[in-house]
Amino acid sequence: MKLKALFLFLLGGLVIFTGCSSSFRGVEEIQAKGTLVVATNAEFAPFEYKEGTEYLGIDMELIQAYATYLEVAIDIEDLDFDAALLSVSTNKADVAIAGITKNVKREKTLSFTESYYTASQVVLVKEGSSYSHLAKDTEILKALSDTHAKIGCQRSTTGQYYIEGDVDFEFDGIPNTSCITYDNGALAVTALANGQIDAVIIDEAPAKMYCKKIMGVEVLDPVLTEEEYAIAVAKGNDSLVDSLNGFISQMKENGMFESIVNKYYGQEAE
Repeated sequence: MKLKALFLFLLGGLVIFTGCSSSFRGVEEIQAKGTLVVATNAEFAPFEYKEGTEYLGIDMELIQAYATYLEVAIDIEDLDFDAALLSVSTNKADVAIAGITKNVKREKTLSFTESYYTASQVVLVKEGSSYSHLAKDTEILKALSDTHAKIGCQRSTTGQYYIEGDVDFEFDGIPNTSCITYDNGALAVTALANGQIDAVIIDEAPAKMYCKKIMGVEVLDPVLTEEEYAIAVAKGNDSLVDSLNGFISQMKENGMFESIVNKYYGQEAE
């Protein structure tokens, strides 16, 4: 019985070991296998979202163009934001692209490309609320603090770190407020429209799109932060980083990336 138990234990350990990739795939291996595995969180229009089974958005078109550049197929895995990052750090996906801000904290476990997009954090409030007339970021933050506001955000994003404070992001936090996290931005903005929270902090581009789809909310003009979006890969996967950087540079130089951005911002303005 003891030998049998030992055998089963060792067999179980072997299954666990072989169930996870022990190392990342460089560019040559990705091309040899013929597939680029991409982790995303398709709840962040206009950067990534789904219509039926089709993946759309700025990030999705960028990474699909990269797969075409490598002459490989693309396998997109739609995960929650934390899981998308974990999928890359554990070598289950080759890249993660999901409006990911590059910072010191994330660089401890992941490698990143150069920035491909500069984004800003903004505040959404209910139309006609006591915050609506505020025109400066300092006024907004003071008002949120003074009213002990409940502020919503997408979990594990810059919005959460801004509200709660984070050393690696160099955010002090908003005192006397409560941070209410949601699986995605749409749920946070819906909660705001329903009066369950007082404000939402999220990236400017999706904020403006939510305001067109969800009645009764508005974006305040001041921006709170500026941050750089980058593509995440496994720590130390330098060949993939270099390849992606060359591709991003090429897309910017030939105007193709600008065309992708304009396509989705054009849809937003309709």
